[in-house]
Amino acid sequence: MLTFTLQAIYQIVRGHISPPKLSLTKTVDVAFRCWPIDMDAFLHMNNSRYLLNAELARWRTVSACSDAFFTRVSSKEGILFLAVENKIQYLRPIAPFERYVISTTCTTDDSSSSSSSTKNDKWLYFRHVFQQHPDDIIRRDDNDEEKDAVPLTYAVIDLKAVVKQKNGVTIKPSTLMNESKFYREWVTTASKRDTYD
Repeated sequence: MLTFTLQAIYQIVRGHISPPKLSLTKTVDVAFRCWPIDMDAFLHMNNSRYLLNAELARWRTVSACSDAFFTRVSSKEGILFLAVENKIQYLRPIAPFERYVISTTCTTDDSSSSSSSTKNDKWLYFRHVFQQHPDDIIRRDDNDEEKDAVPLTYAVIDLKAVVKQKNGVTIKPSTLMNESKFYREWVTTASKRDTYD
């Protein structure tokens, strides 16, 4: 518990010092390494650490929230980001001390769509893709010539979440987007979702 708290504080401070930047595909990329604390008896990253490190990647974006958001956090109501459900697809193991990047996207329901059965302004959907670190991608072909290479994908996590105050009041994604320029640029809307219908 203490270790995770310190890791979360570290991510928040890093996000404050170097605010998260969006890639062209609207992802926030955060680099990690598989440390001994992440490994299991089989000497690869433990399955539970994927969820924990995905949460740490989300903590990196907290500093990009608005002043109004932090006013809520510091008030007696407080703020909770609650994971409601998730789906993990493990594709290949992450080796000891191996570097990797978690690329995170965020979407919400398109509440303007009349065809949406979940027509509401409540859920945030995060997708975390664990990929090979760009510096570790081998970019040579059989003739030892440089070429473009696609990073290996280790795992994909689809997570459904809600933001609430401690008193149970839901903070709508539209509110976060109205109050934060970063969330306006980062969060996309979708009227049809494969994972959570």
